Amino acid sequence: MKKYLLTFLVLLLISCSSENQPVAIDSEESSTEVLNTDSTTSSSTTSTTTTVLIEEPYALDEFGLELQEPPLEMKEQLVELMAFIERRIGLEYTEDPLYHLYTLNDYQEYNALSFLDDFEEDYEDGEWERAVLSENMWGLNDFSPDQLLNLQVEFQRCFSAGSYNLLDKILRLPIRPGQKKLNFYEQRVIVHELVHSLQGQHFEISEWYQEMDELDDFSNYPGIRALMEAQADWVEGKWVDGLDSYDRQTMQAQIPNISCRVALPTYFYIPSDLYYTYGPILAREIINQGKMTALNEALSEYKETGLTNLPTSEQIYDSSKFFTNERYEAVDISTLTIPNFELIDEGTIGSLDLVYLLQSTVGPIDAITAAVGIGGGSWKDYTDSSGNLIMTVKISGDTSIDLDEIYQTYILWAESQQRFTESEIKYEGTIYKGSTNVWISRDSNFVKLVLTQDVNLFEEVANQLGDL
Repeated sequence: MKKYLLTFLVLLLISCSSENQPVAIDSEESSTEVLNTDSTTSSSTTSTTTTVLIEEPYALDEFGLELQEPPLEMKEQLVELMAFIERRIGLEYTEDPLYHLYTLNDYQEYNALSFLDDFEEDYEDGEWERAVLSENMWGLNDFSPDQLLNLQVEFQRCFSAGSYNLLDKILRLPIRPGQKKLNFYEQRVIVHELVHSLQGQHFEISEWYQEMDELDDFSNYPGIRALMEAQADWVEGKWVDGLDSYDRQTMQAQIPNISCRVALPTYFYIPSDLYYTYGPILAREIINQGKMTALNEALSEYKETGLTNLPTSEQIYDSSKFFTNERYEAVDISTLTIPNFELIDEGTIGSLDLVYLLQSTVGPIDAITAAVGIGGGSWKDYTDSSGNLIMTVKISGDTSIDLDEIYQTYILWAESQQRFTESEIKYEGTIYKGSTNVWISRDSNFVKLVLTQDVNLFEEVANQLGDL
């Protein structure tokens, strides 16, 4: 279950959604090669020598994609934009940001290739297939592993207008080749990404990511990512506010055609909605109460206290929970004894997990209403030698009313899906039967779910469900 969201977080890329310091360019010097070609005509003894200049690429990235050389005027623009950001955030760059500038096609190709390059490292043997199966069983899609991978690659290709990599700390941007200066739209995108570069220098976001990676637990990712995007969004907005109406119209006309070549599932965009819609709402409230200093302090939380006190996705969806620092509670979930199955993975559940799993079926209002009432949650996954999957979930609510909202939303989720062909009240819960089978139960303290491909397995674990 952990990989539901991990697939779509774009962990290494802090992206700008499509929609006086020197500047360091992390590239090699450009060069030209002179090629001499001799040509002789058959009817004459005259020999001519021509010199052809073959201009080599300015530089290539790790995938052999050509990088664009920034002219001096463009470098001067970047220094001015950095100074603008420093004034707005109240922090200074400690080192020169690194840039890789591409044509639009090469930038999109980089995003696809870098995702595929990390894919085998991110997923152990059989883990991707298990992640896809879990999404099938939750009703998010009916794709095969290859189909979902191809869609995810396309999502990486078409979603981002610019990016900052958490690990190599390189800012990547598509630009129109041959121009001496960044146009208004390109400046807008690079302002957003330069904010992330400044964050990387002050808030230890590289170390934050690496610690989560070592723990193999990214539950602390969504909340702080939302605030990072919110700060970049706020500064970007202030830069746009400085344009006159004519320049804004010009900027709109400069937006490139960044479009997806195939239709993508809407649930791909649910984490982005948290980052780019709800995050900025909370950030404005933080800034209104304590100015930019307060937002910088929130982003410094990892540097000060580590992972334990970072904002949760619930705090992003509901700002009141941020200002009271409401935390998820620990929920213990039992390990089931299931013939021929073994425990393969386990973890915790937050608000974004609920929205991700429920929204496509019940809609955003019901999904988010349920999600902001979560007390805490845990899950465990089991597999057998044939790759069959059993998933168990246990969730608490902040109050009895919140718990009932969560329960009723899961019931609505089940009853709204045609893939469940019948239901049965059994084992103090309801079993929904179909290509996937799910048991949903609510007692005074928890909502419990078990998903399995084989409905007969409920009988195997019936005596354990009450103590799940």
